[in-house]
Amino acid sequence: MDEDHPSFLDTPSDNNAVWRYMDLARYLSLIQNSSLHFARADQMSDRWEGSYGEMNVQLRPQMYGEHYEKIFADRDARRRNLIEGVHMNCWHLSEVESAAMWDIYQREGRGVAVRSTWGNLKASIRSERQVYGAKVKYVDYNSSFIPEGNIFDAFMHKRESFSHEREVRMIMLTGRTMPHPTEPGSLIGIGPEDPVLPVEIDLTTLISAVYVAPDAPNWILEVVQSVTTRYGLTHPVQQSDLATDPIA
Repeated sequence: MDEDHPSFLDTPSDNNAVWRYMDLARYLSLIQNSSLHFARADQMSDRWEGSYGEMNVQLRPQMYGEHYEKIFADRDARRRNLIEGVHMNCWHLSEVESAAMWDIYQREGRGVAVRSTWGNLKASIRSERQVYGAKVKYVDYNSSFIPEGNIFDAFMHKRESFSHEREVRMIMLTGRTMPHPTEPGSLIGIGPEDPVLPVEIDLTTLISAVYVAPDAPNWILEVVQSVTTRYGLTHPVQQSDLATDPIA
């Protein structure tokens, strides 16, 4: 992972805990394929991925001067190309489990959470692709200016309503290319890649522990433990204790 890019300087400490909440099927895929799924930005549930705010709209004529009209005449097409050319993988930054994240990602008790650290997450990546990562900044899109000097900045900001996610995000620039027909050594883009791209990882490096959802039936815990052992992994698998009885 590139840690020197100016859009990705606000990173967690290497020993900070990060969590990936998912359903059972995604956990099984993670274990079987030793890969993380990076989703294309246009596949994300937040329609504002890769967008800017009202302050940007107000300042653009001043920022770009005589070039403003030309640059933003095709803004819709530019945005479409932008969100189709970025793939992302998202983690939750916290030292403890998040009840809110369980509520979002578990379905009928079938949720699973993988715990790692920021340092181990970075070290686990085995892809030849260039991967970037840092904390997401949560801002008021009506009053905050989002830098426009680099396309990554639009993806490293989200609206304040999503601040409960406490997201750390890994990003790749993607897109299919072919040799330029008249310029030897150059490439031209020919369209987006698949909506989801697998990125190889070292599971032993990545995973510190696995938690099964608080309300999961016992058979879910047994399945996760069995599959984990079958693939030769030794990290602990346990059920979240968030649903235990209160103490009087």
